[in-house]
Amino acid sequence: MREKITKTTAIKCVQNGYTFYTTILNSELLKEKDTCYVSRRDEDSERGFQRSLNESRAKDIANYLDKELGCIPSSLILSIQDHAQFQYHQETSQIWFSNKPKIFMVIDGQHRLYGLIKSEKNYDVPVIIFNSLKTSDEVSLFIDINTKQKGVPTTLLLDIKNLAGREDKKEEKQKQLFDELNKDSVLAGLMSPTKSQVGKITRVSFNGATNQLFENSYFEDKDVHVIYKGIKNYLQAVENIFKKSKSQRAKLNNGTLFKAIFNIFNEVIDKTLKEYGNLRVESLEEILDPISRIEYDTYVGSNRATLQKLTREMRSELNQHKKMDIPVDDIF
Repeated sequence: MREKITKTTAIKCVQNGYTFYTTILNSELLKEKDTCYVSRRDEDSERGFQRSLNESRAKDIANYLDKELGCIPSSLILSIQDHAQFQYHQETSQIWFSNKPKIFMVIDGQHRLYGLIKSEKNYDVPVIIFNSLKTSDEVSLFIDINTKQKGVPTTLLLDIKNLAGREDKKEEKQKQLFDELNKDSVLAGLMSPTKSQVGKITRVSFNGATNQLFENSYFEDKDVHVIYKGIKNYLQAVENIFKKSKSQRAKLNNGTLFKAIFNIFNEVIDKTLKEYGNLRVESLEEILDPISRIEYDTYVGSNRATLQKLTREMRSELNQHKKMDIPVDDIF
């Protein structure tokens, strides 16, 4: 049987001693005969260097292409192996190689590749092909791509989602709340909308902490202005309690404490409404008063175990609250 040869137009590029070729391959070729392979660390402890494949992520990419009609324009970066008998013909600007198993070692883009392999359709795929690389070169490129070529911060992606019309209703409310609280609340100036900053609450942290406000809570079906008033008063009450605690680490812009106070948010809101019929700062502060006894300085770190322990202690202290009479005439 005659060996199958792929011929395709490519652009040759040379950078600091590295030569590579930019071209388009159809995913049908990448799917057949195990054309591509990944050198994974957990499969080869001596020579492997890639992380394990996340099957769920690959399936999400396939679904994004097939069902959501998405587009992935970024190139796969491949190292063609010697047995592919790679050739470049300068006069025609074409590359030639034999279609055999394991001719391409994946340097970058394994999840995109396996998403394409799992997809039901075939797609044209931009690829960059390196030729005649040693293993040390392949590993060096992998390290450089994953350390020096950093992705866009998640907090910036959240900030610009509305420009693409891709915010869901909850994210839209969270964005409005974040922006309003950053202008007028005790957190004003302590929130960073587009990037991570030490001592500031990002959109990612804020969204993660406030997700439960929109699920089976008093504010679930309220408009954003009402939710803003409630959160603003709550944050002021917490700030007053933290000052009363005298702990150096008791600050709203402490990431772990910020998550913890929203872990108990719905409980505090329900308890305040039940006992005082309003969400004024002084009423919320009365309910929260027992957590001023917590030694916040003992909670060091930002791991899940620390957060869970702090949340448990807050809930335990909240159960010690004793109702006091507060005259009211307005919910806020």
